[in-house]
Amino acid sequence: MTEIYCQGCGARIQSADPGQFGYVPEHLLGEDTVICQRCYRITHYGRHELGTPTADEALSAIEHGLEWASGIILVVDILDFESGLPPEFLRLLSDRSLLLTVNKVDLLPEQVPLEEVEVWVRRRLKSLGLSKVDVCLVSALTGLGFPVLAEAVERLGERVLLVGVTNVGKSSILERLLTMRIGGGRRRGLKPTVSPYPGTTVSVSQWHCPGVTFADTPGFVPEGRVSDLVEPERAVEIIPHRSLTSHLYPAAAGDLLLIEGLCIVECLGAGQDGLLLGFTGSGVRWQKSSSKHLEKWLQRGSFFAAWEERTVTVKPGEDLVISGLGWLSARRSSFRLRLHVPAGVKHFVRPNLIGRKK
Repeated sequence: MTEIYCQGCGARIQSADPGQFGYVPEHLLGEDTVICQRCYRITHYGRHELGTPTADEALSAIEHGLEWASGIILVVDILDFESGLPPEFLRLLSDRSLLLTVNKVDLLPEQVPLEEVEVWVRRRLKSLGLSKVDVCLVSALTGLGFPVLAEAVERLGERVLLVGVTNVGKSSILERLLTMRIGGGRRRGLKPTVSPYPGTTVSVSQWHCPGVTFADTPGFVPEGRVSDLVEPERAVEIIPHRSLTSHLYPAAAGDLLLIEGLCIVECLGAGQDGLLLGFTGSGVRWQKSSSKHLEKWLQRGSFFAAWEERTVTVKPGEDLVISGLGWLSARRSSFRLRLHVPAGVKHFVRPNLIGRKK
């Protein structure tokens, strides 16, 4: 019997175990069975069941897809840029034809020129040794940048694979490409399963279009993101999905800036009139407190078994990024900061994304 795969998430269709991916009740099995029960419930009821594929399962599916592909669309989230380019993932993609697709640019403030964002992206790529990668800035939500993306995709050959870490919008980008000429103009019928939960796609799913076959893959699971260390319901709140917001805080020694239960930044020293600008694009926000309340705030993060401390220096015009959460941007002064984060969470110091550049 020919195996059938769920068109929504890529899982092999089966009727033996409701607790496994790809399940369809036996009485519904037939030649037209193309979507599993999990995808049906995600699409129609917003119910996320069975969790996510393991990191090893996702990696195996991605490696299989890379063997098949003639070209790669690497999708990253502009609001969590560095987390989308972990070194262990980039090693898988070395020596491949890559089109870097920077999603969710619609969440940036309207006054930020996209030309400036593209320059910033290219400089960040150069610092990572990826200076020859093509770049497209897009919004899967609004369609911004998709005509340019479609033209670039045509240069990737007949087998195009979408890859990226979890929750950067790979399936949403594929869904919009399928409605365009390059995807055969599919405006009705089956679509890739899209949800706000991590790990919706569980294996490689293929979409055959005139002149090109697209394949979607499970998200690579990076190390060190806050959003991967919490329950799925909490992750949905943390993952960038809202317009970027910012709050400006005068900061001096003894001040705390924090996102309750997830991250605390303690100011150890700063120059005169130093400011820290806190950014998030999700359902959480920065707030200010005093170091005399540090223990109280740490106790409110008791969901995590262990926390780590790190001392960081951030210069004016630099961002301190907490992987999978948000960032603080230094203004007017250098800051010496003590970072309190759940064990294993990564941080980055980078040139500022928003605001005047050096």
